[in-house]
Amino acid sequence: MPRSSGPVRRAARPLSRHTRVADDFPHAQGGKVSPTSTAGALHLQGVSHSYGNHQVLHDVTLTCPAGTSTAIVGPSGSGKTSLLRIVAGFLRPDAGTVELDDADITARPAHRRSIGLVAQDGGLFPHLSVGGNISFGLPRGQRTRRRVEELLDLVSLTPDYASRRPDQLSGGQQQRVALARALGRSPQIILLDEPFSALDAGLRERTRKAVQRVLRSTGTTALLVTHDQDEALSFADSVAVLQEGSLRQAGAPEDIYSLPADLGTAQFLGEAVVLESYVSQGSAECSLGTVPLRNEAPTGFASLLLRPEQIAVTAPGRGVLGLVLDADYFGHDTTALVRIHGREEEVRVRQLNAEPLGVGETIGLQVTGTGVAYPP
Repeated sequence: MPRSSGPVRRAARPLSRHTRVADDFPHAQGGKVSPTSTAGALHLQGVSHSYGNHQVLHDVTLTCPAGTSTAIVGPSGSGKTSLLRIVAGFLRPDAGTVELDDADITARPAHRRSIGLVAQDGGLFPHLSVGGNISFGLPRGQRTRRRVEELLDLVSLTPDYASRRPDQLSGGQQQRVALARALGRSPQIILLDEPFSALDAGLRERTRKAVQRVLRSTGTTALLVTHDQDEALSFADSVAVLQEGSLRQAGAPEDIYSLPADLGTAQFLGEAVVLESYVSQGSAECSLGTVPLRNEAPTGFASLLLRPEQIAVTAPGRGVLGLVLDADYFGHDTTALVRIHGREEEVRVRQLNAEPLGVGETIGLQVTGTGVAYPP
């Protein structure tokens, strides 16, 4: 990499774990970095595991294609952390196999798996500088200032960060350093263990976007574990829903949200409006009128799934009448709990950039889009 002061090149010097990077060390230009990933495809087949008599994973089969990101989302106790530990090699499954690029690594110890890990708190060594943390996991021949700078550049941090200590960084910066360290060994897959959960809302979103951008630019296969539904839907190419140790559904985020496999999955992945209905000829008749269906369902009674953003608020006299029971104003949107006129059913509605609704106000309700019917 040429120095800005002239055409002379210096040999890359080894970077010890405690070395502070000099101020005159050049900054990488144009994002030209050495390969950071040899993306691998991950395949889990029939993975089960128990702690004593308590089974936490039930016959989980999941594929993560090379170069893509997959989010495993589920509530506390769903088994997602145990599944991540099995992939990492920290836990041995009772049954099933773990394959990375068609190689069975089920019995391979963690240190012999080509896997990078970013923990919830970043996992940086507090007694080492940023440069020391990044170089710690590098092969001996790559522990150079140049390589550390390349990795810092990759996560949009300037060379001067190499001399800082972890306690001098924000939470988001710590996570980016942890990602740089994990990418340094060119792993086949990166595991992300709820890496954004300790950050405040604004920083969490910015850091998530930064990490997502790095993973996509390097073509790295990534497996994210999270309990945050919004995070899973916005971060990954594919989402896998894990509940009570079983894989309920896996697919593209938009498919998982708009066409959930069952009501339990639908209600976990966001606010759900569930109404009694009668299905006939591709439509469902409910208290809000006739709603076309996006799935096939047999004729007869069914639970109809809608999302709050599908229910438009109109002036009384248009659509079905409703009485506002409760309302919340968030600035960017307004939500309200509304009782449908003449029914015991209540629905949650959401409006973007709307004036707050008043409790006791009568409004009109109209459904937009299609619904999903689940027979009993």
